Amino acid sequence: MTAWERFPNAPIVEALLDIQVAFQVPVEPARLGSFHDAIRDRYPIKEGRVKWAGEIQVGPAAVQQALERAAEGFLFKSGDMQRIVQVRQDGYTFNWLKPYQTWQALRDEAREHWERYRESFRPEAVTRLGLRYINRIEIPLPFSDFRDFVRTAPDVAGGLPQGLSGLFMRLEIPDRTRGLVAVISETIEPLINGGTQVPFIFDIDIVHGTTFEPSSPAIWETIEGMREYKNEIFFQSMTERAKEMFR
Repeated sequence: MTAWERFPNAPIVEALLDIQVAFQVPVEPARLGSFHDAIRDRYPIKEGRVKWAGEIQVGPAAVQQALERAAEGFLFKSGDMQRIVQVRQDGYTFNWLKPYQTWQALRDEAREHWERYRESFRPEAVTRLGLRYINRIEIPLPFSDFRDFVRTAPDVAGGLPQGLSGLFMRLEIPDRTRGLVAVISETIEPLINGGTQVPFIFDIDIVHGTTFEPSSPAIWETIEGMREYKNEIFFQSMTERAKEMFR
């Protein structure tokens, strides 16, 4: 594994690790809610998560719409709202919001909650792994080109006005050697700090779709590879000028 530089001012605003699963029989919401008992001291806030199913019927006189609201799972939040444990009928997610600490801290706590989820609910299979890092880079104005900071950026044809008032770009980059796909999304938010900075969102979502046995150590070996791919994308995409902002 590469020894990646650790930035004291890393632009990470949220990191999350997601494990999707399949069950032979769906877990009852009450059982999912009982997951809170073991982590209540660290995660005192409990919120329900619901899903909606809708149906639209078009008749000669009117349009009828039926909506069904069903419990899907729960979110358990730490008192400072920095960490979130999600347990659902289709899987588990661990979120870590700003300020981010280290990969080891994220991975180890995510694995702790996953092992409890697996042992409590006994999923039949793991169907998808996800590792996502959302970066918010506050770029100082003025600048002439996003590529002064981010190499993976939009290209406006010469001869056209080069200023942008809005941006959304999405790329999917497969790593066939490791069986991964990186989904990179970029956008900009409204100006901040009196119009002197533009927040540039650089969102990296690494996905692995192979099925695993839920107790397999290959899950965490794969997640380490996903983190490596995420770092390759981030460090190759950032210019030295951007990296200086994070140091």
